[in-house]
Amino acid sequence: MKTKFLYHAEAVGASGHITLPFDEVIEIQASAALPISGGHGTSRSENFKHRNILSFHEAKAHVVGALSDKEKKHHATLSSVVITGLNVLDVVTCDRMVMRLTSQHDVGAQGEAAPEPSFKLHGTHFDNLRIAGHLIDVKLATGLFNKCDTWTGLSNSYANAAERKDLKPLTLLEREDDQLPESKGMLGFTFAQIPDPLPDGLTRDGHGIKVDHFGTVYIGELFISRYKRRVQMLHIELGCSVEGCVSLGSGEGNGLPWP
Repeated sequence: MKTKFLYHAEAVGASGHITLPFDEVIEIQASAALPISGGHGTSRSENFKHRNILSFHEAKAHVVGALSDKEKKHHATLSSVVITGLNVLDVVTCDRMVMRLTSQHDVGAQGEAAPEPSFKLHGTHFDNLRIAGHLIDVKLATGLFNKCDTWTGLSNSYANAAERKDLKPLTLLEREDDQLPESKGMLGFTFAQIPDPLPDGLTRDGHGIKVDHFGTVYIGELFISRYKRRVQMLHIELGCSVEGCVSLGSGEGNGLPWP
C-alpha cells in the first residue's frame, strides 16, 4: 500500500466550564480543524460575551495542511488563533493575542516522511496583557523552542548541562534528577518567563500567576510529543465567587505518514 500522509491540525479560540455560581459550559468559539487529507479552514466569532465572565471583540481560527514543493518537499501545517479585546471578569485583559504554530514533516527519497517533524512558534505573542490592572511584561521563550524544534533536538539540549539551565525552569513536571521530565510520552513546558518580582497583589503559583479572590492565570503552556505539539496561550483556573476554567488560544499541528 502506498504511504500517505494523514494531516492533523486544530485551532480553538475560546472555551470553558463555569461551575459556580451556576454550572454552564462556555460553548467553543472560533474552532477549525483539518481533515486527514489536509486543506484549509477558518472560523470566526465576533462580539462574544458569556454573562459578565468572558468577552472578546473577535476570535479567529485558521488551519492549513499541504505538501510543499518549494526548496524541498515537506508536509506542512499551520494552526493559528488571534483574539482581540479579551476580558475575563475585568481582571485579565489583552488587546491582542496571537497563537501561531507551524510544523514541517520532510519527505524522504522514497516518498516516505522523515521520522521527526519540526515545529515553530514564529509570531506568537501578547499585546498589552494585563492582570488585575497591571501590565505583565511576560517574555516568551519562543526562540528557545524554535531552536529545539524536534523531539531529538529538545532531548539533546536537555542532556547538555549548559542548555538545560534555560529549559529546566520552564518544565511543568519537577524532577530531582536531570532526566527529561516525560510523562506518557509527553513533555510539558511553559514558554512564558514570568517577571520577577510581580506587582503587589500577584504571587507565583507554580508556573501560574495567582490573584487573590479571582484564581490563577497560566500563560504559554506547551505540550510536546515526538510527532506533535500543542499550545495553550492562556489557561485560567477561576476560584472564588466564580469558579471554573477558561481556555484561550489553543492549537495543535502536524500529522503522520501511514502505513
